[in-house]
Amino acid sequence: MHRKRILSVVIITTAAGFLAACSSQEKRPAESGPVLTGVQTETVRPESAPQVYQAVGTVHSANTAMLAAQVGGTVREISVQAGDHVKRGQLLAALDDRSARAQVQGAEAGVNEAIQGEAEVDQAVKAATADRQFAEATFSRYKALLAKNSLSRQEFDGAEARYHSALANERAMEAKRQQILARQQQARSQQDSAQTFLSFSRILSPLDGIVTAKSVDAGTVVMPGTPVLTVEETTHYRLEASLPEEYLASTKAGASVPVTTGEGQFEGRVAEVVPAADVASHTFLVKIDLPRGCQCRSGEYGQASFPIGETKQLAV
Repeated sequence: MHRKRILSVVIITTAAGFLAACSSQEKRPAESGPVLTGVQTETVRPESAPQVYQAVGTVHSANTAMLAAQVGGTVREISVQAGDHVKRGQLLAALDDRSARAQVQGAEAGVNEAIQGEAEVDQAVKAATADRQFAEATFSRYKALLAKNSLSRQEFDGAEARYHSALANERAMEAKRQQILARQQQARSQQDSAQTFLSFSRILSPLDGIVTAKSVDAGTVVMPGTPVLTVEETTHYRLEASLPEEYLASTKAGASVPVTTGEGQFEGRVAEVVPAADVASHTFLVKIDLPRGCQCRSGEYGQASFPIGETKQLAV
């Protein structure tokens, strides 16, 4: 009986505490959340946005010259290395030119001989002309004397024969002079040809740029067409990118195209669209001129953004 009383007291006490706690919670004021002021709202709406195709490609110099031997022979000297900057007309390599120099000397001797022959035949022509003039004057006098019967027919015939002989001799000297002039022209042509052949033994830079490849060393025997050096222009570069066939119609030469390379972002211009497609990828090559002085390098990776239409998207 005593235990029951104690248990009842405990239950009553616990219930009273629970009710007191509930009563205190009901009386506590509700906490208010944070209030934001000065906020501007925007409406999300669909808008038209340009759709672009990111074409990847490689940067190349717009002007690259692969210098090859034009004559066969032994490379005597190469005066540059890969990475050297060169000027237009600078000597880059030289081949053995002894045979070419001998041909030039022979051609020069032929020209000198023809010049001397022309001088000799000029003197002969002058002498023949003088003889013809004298014979012609004599023939004219004899013709007048014959008309007056003051001269025999035999003397007149002799004067006439001497005149025709002098005239024929003068014409023969003129023909010989023309032959000498033709021979002189031929000798000069041979001289020009020999000098051109000699120039082939000297490989000069065709442009201002940088040497990107050296294919042979001094002492190498080369044949006509053997690559020796490669020089590329450093002031004008292009990005060559591949474009799928379905976007070709929207790409025209002269169009402005944003380009991104390792050197930064540039505004490029389509210079050429190669009309033949690659048989493996069915893509077309597009060449894009980069701004001059862009500090680009051949072989760099680049991207070109080609507009291919518009698309709808949500914008804030």
